[in-house]
Amino acid sequence: MTPGFEAKAAEVGRVLSKLPGEFWECLVHGEPELMFKDQYERYGFGKFVTLMTMLALNDYRLKGPAEKYYWPPLHEIISKNPVPENPEDLIPILEQFYLKEMAKTAKIKRLHKFLKSSLAKKLWNSTPDSVARNFKQIWHELAKTMSQRRDAKTIVFAMKVIGECLILAGRRDFDFTGIPIPVDSRVKNITQKILGKEVDEKDVRKFWELVLRNIEVEGVTMIQLDSLVWQVAGLESCEEIRKYFHEKCKVKPSQEIDEVIEYFCNLVGE
Repeated sequence: MTPGFEAKAAEVGRVLSKLPGEFWECLVHGEPELMFKDQYERYGFGKFVTLMTMLALNDYRLKGPAEKYYWPPLHEIISKNPVPENPEDLIPILEQFYLKEMAKTAKIKRLHKFLKSSLAKKLWNSTPDSVARNFKQIWHELAKTMSQRRDAKTIVFAMKVIGECLILAGRRDFDFTGIPIPVDSRVKNITQKILGKEVDEKDVRKFWELVLRNIEVEGVTMIQLDSLVWQVAGLESCEEIRKYFHEKCKVKPSQEIDEVIEYFCNLVGE
């Protein structure tokens, strides 16, 4: 751990604690993957969470930003197709997209590996109760199914998406503790700007774990923190940052919000 690491995490935690609870609650719904929430009722919980888990597992090595090149075209495909009878029926529906993607061979392999697994069948027939109750077990089983580490970016992102599905179902009673932030280029870049030095993925995960411990807002988990970090990391100017915090979730202007804006504006050098 680099010198000043814990102090900087405490500083960021104090800054983010100025954001009101309603802001944290709202910003999750602004994630690009949640454009799929209009499919929730059509699919039903179990089928929906299986679909979303699969899409999250292949959210890597994209042609461009996920909010433009990944989730919207997949949403169009899913919207045009009937709800499948079983997980394996999703394979031909999704293959048409992944065959045109970067790393297509690996993504097709992952498509078959997950959707033919016992975990996919279990999720397909699951309820919010069973998923909330067995959340950590699902995390371990997902990593084992995909032959990956539990802290791998696509595994922890898939768990975040499963958590978002539970939030859509009105559930908050699941244990997200210990599941780290998904580290992609955006998250790594903003972490390095905050720390003023290059860090590896392990340090990025540790940093945001420490930040989370210092956030004094009830109900904030790594789901909400990752949403904020990832969204803000995509902003390139102070003007965009101001617009984000003032318009994103329609929270009332306040000195506290202005202090958060000032902090992030300093990161982009304005």
